Amino acid sequence: MDIAFSQNATRWTSLLIGAGAVVIGISVLASWTGPDAPPARSEAWAVLGTTLPLAAMWLAAAIGFGWPLRFWLAPNAEDSLGLQIGMGVAALLTLDAALGSLGVLQLGASLGAWTLTLIGLALLAMQIAHAMRSPRAPLHFPPWILWTAAPAVVLLLVASCSAPGWLWATEFGGYDALSYHLQLPKEWLALGRIVPRDHNVYSYLPGYVEAAYYHLAVLVGDGIHAAYACQMLHALLTLTTAGLAYRFMAGRLRSIAMLSYAAGVTASVAAVMLLGTPWTIVVGSLAYNEMPVLLMLTAGLLAIADARLAAWRCGAIVGLLAAAACGAKLTAVGMAAAPLGIVMLFRIAPRHWPVAIAAGTLAGLIVLMPYLLRNQLAAGNPVFPFASSIFGHGHWSPEQIAIWHNGHTADASASERITALWNQFMRYGIGANPSPPTPWKAQWSILPWLALAGLIAGLLHRPVRWWSMMLSIVLAIQIAFWLCFTHLQSRFLLAAAVPMVLLVSIGCSMILARISNTDDRRLPLALEYLAAVLLVAWSCVAVLLNRSEINGAPSAAIGQAPFFAGDGLPIAEAHELGTTMFPTIAVNRVLPADAMVLLIGDAAPYYYRGRIVYQTTWDRGPLSRLMREYPEKPEQWAASLRSEGFTHMLVDPTMLAIWERDGWGDPLLTVEHINEFAQREATMLWRYPTGTTLYVLKRSSRSGG
Repeated sequence: MDIAFSQNATRWTSLLIGAGAVVIGISVLASWTGPDAPPARSEAWAVLGTTLPLAAMWLAAAIGFGWPLRFWLAPNAEDSLGLQIGMGVAALLTLDAALGSLGVLQLGASLGAWTLTLIGLALLAMQIAHAMRSPRAPLHFPPWILWTAAPAVVLLLVASCSAPGWLWATEFGGYDALSYHLQLPKEWLALGRIVPRDHNVYSYLPGYVEAAYYHLAVLVGDGIHAAYACQMLHALLTLTTAGLAYRFMAGRLRSIAMLSYAAGVTASVAAVMLLGTPWTIVVGSLAYNEMPVLLMLTAGLLAIADARLAAWRCGAIVGLLAAAACGAKLTAVGMAAAPLGIVMLFRIAPRHWPVAIAAGTLAGLIVLMPYLLRNQLAAGNPVFPFASSIFGHGHWSPEQIAIWHNGHTADASASERITALWNQFMRYGIGANPSPPTPWKAQWSILPWLALAGLIAGLLHRPVRWWSMMLSIVLAIQIAFWLCFTHLQSRFLLAAAVPMVLLVSIGCSMILARISNTDDRRLPLALEYLAAVLLVAWSCVAVLLNRSEINGAPSAAIGQAPFFAGDGLPIAEAHELGTTMFPTIAVNRVLPADAMVLLIGDAAPYYYRGRIVYQTTWDRGPLSRLMREYPEKPEQWAASLRSEGFTHMLVDPTMLAIWERDGWGDPLLTVEHINEFAQREATMLWRYPTGTTLYVLKRSSRSGG
């Protein structure tokens, strides 16, 4: 009785200390606003208090939708809860994509979205009520060492409170979120449903995570104000993935007769290392689409490891999860789907392969059907802009298809690819920067080297050899896919963090198991305290990297998304800021209400509320069309733009130069051509510190057109 009381006291004490550390940490990090700005503590707590519950509601509803799938596919699984979480997130992502495409989410304004959310929450409540009526299993308190992730968790939450476009130099301020992860949900909210947009090719990708962001935007009622809820959801999916990594390792180590003590501690290593990896926090705090891929990969490994699952059940679950990963991000084909499929075949007897593959294929097709049907109807190609030689190139020209292909693969020799692997993975951010001025920060820390050590340790010990081999296969497939089918950027290997942290955990389990079997009872405890110190240090690496962001003011934009759009600013202040610093405020608050602005070179229009027309790097806009219809006739381009309702042009010469240098943009939209056109047919209004310039089109051309 005394021992039990002591254990419970220790557990609750560690819980209170950990929660206190998180609260204090949030207040400290929110004060990093630079010497000329007040701390943003109140703003951080306001954002957390209003958006974290909304994101948690989506996640809880997803877990609720996983309950029927758990009942049908994994009724007797070893870790049915872990599988329910993975399948539930996959299910709600799919429902959002399907119902959003049909316009159901915006039925009755936001009634459709709220109804879907409440159905998921009702299912979860029913499950909880059912569990409370059943014989209760003892509560499992995770080891206190999990709280060593507190610095990483704090940073993840605080960074998620920052306005999109502010943080993370290695992601250029989260450019992709401003270009499509958040921009597309904002457009869909205005249109009333999910629909492919010819000016933004990313709307033709599966977009299942963007569909979830659209769901949240419908609940909030505004595409810009919903930004924080979207970032919080991605952060919660990051925490959920770490939880599944913990459950995977705890289950594997217990199943091979390791000590329960060793299983809990070393499973914590996997979760903390995943959360503390800087790349995880950078990506997890942005409204990106990577974390569902990691979540599905981890849940898929849970399914494969479950000896209780029949072959067809395992195949169906893996197929469902793999397809949802691809729905989140198409590169998951090589980062999650292929590794899961191959490892599953190692786990299942060959005579059961046909039924497992058939079940997985069927489940995967059901999940991906909203994407395939939407693209087929819009472009005549279910996977546009891919496989154009088979299904057609839709509204694009062959030239655009070639540019897209060249922009998403690396034209490099075998030796150059290996060099890229060394620089972008094994030593990223460590040592001399091979390609300045590209940002160079230790976003992997030393995780690849620790994973290599864990792999060697695992291969040398029979109890964990099989899983060490399987995880090494997963990692090898991911690296091979990255080398052959991507443009060799470090972030695109993020899914490799899952097998790496699991390998590190396996290596630690061998050390702890050996010491636990010694006669000296003090050694295991001493090693646990040493592990805690090392894990805290690991979790602080990203905090130190964050401290150097934005000239030492990483938290200065907490809660400032409405400000960047000019919302709520007094007219005089909006005019001053719009004419000197922020073209978004100029377009939204300074230009006449009937102004229509053509963005040239700016493919990240998230903060614009006014009437704007833009196109991504790969797409072709009105000016591209006119330059082809009327070659070398700028006066006709201007006349046609005016006839189509355009009154202004906003030109970003820096981005145009980058597109021109890389060969990604329209070959006709060169800086030289655009400058000549602007000088002849437009009048400059304001030039901004970045070089971006706002022009007003002249009322009449020289030709009188």
